[in-house]
Amino acid sequence: MWTQLAEFLQANGRETLIISVVGTLLVWMYKQFKGMIDREQQEKLTTVQLKQVLFTKLELNLASVLHLGDEESKRRLLELLGECGPYLSRMQRTLVRDYCKSFDPGVLYTLQELTIHEADKLDRQMEKLDEAKDSGEWLIYIQRLYAPVWPTITFALVAVYILGLFLLVGQGATSWIQINILISGISIFFSISLAIGVVLLVTKNEMGKQGAKRWGAFALFLLSPLLILIGLDMSLISIAIQVAAIVSLSFNKRPPGIIRL
Repeated sequence: MWTQLAEFLQANGRETLIISVVGTLLVWMYKQFKGMIDREQQEKLTTVQLKQVLFTKLELNLASVLHLGDEESKRRLLELLGECGPYLSRMQRTLVRDYCKSFDPGVLYTLQELTIHEADKLDRQMEKLDEAKDSGEWLIYIQRLYAPVWPTITFALVAVYILGLFLLVGQGATSWIQINILISGISIFFSISLAIGVVLLVTKNEMGKQGAKRWGAFALFLLSPLLILIGLDMSLISIAIQVAAIVSLSFNKRPPGIIRL
């Protein structure tokens, strides 16, 4: 078998060079993605631990101000609110601003409930991370090895798609046909990318509430490349619909979600 492989490599120098370059590139990308994922996981763990400590302190300081109400506890609360600022939710920051304007103790009761809610969420995140550790170091190691595989495959597929698109463009008989092929490829690529993004967000339960107008814009963006099936000249209309959908999404903000305490 090794003799046959050596003969093949000697007889196909060009193919061997391509395989070597592609293989080296894939290994390099795998290492880069693995490093990025490892750093992201470590940063996530560090952030969760820091937020857990800060929100626990904030919860206790809020209780101190509400029960004691002395100037010292209020001073410590203001200092801690400044320290927690980057990690507060939008609703929490709004309540903090309201409190700083009026110093109404009633605002602190709502802020306390939201802080308890956020602290409970952090506890659940830490429990999941602890369960992953308890499952065994070997399982974590395997997960880290496989984590960069999908980003590497995705990058390779995108590269193949772009290369194939430029090969198709080169086969166009006229400049007008080449332009339409290029625009069609871009429109289809955008549609596929959005579809994958929506599926990933839905599976992770991170899509959130969108509203009828935003879902309509998503649908137009995703389905507009179907016009190309009518004729290649429809590529301009397809990309125009996608641009209009993006503009619509930028102006139509997401409806506010309901916070359940």
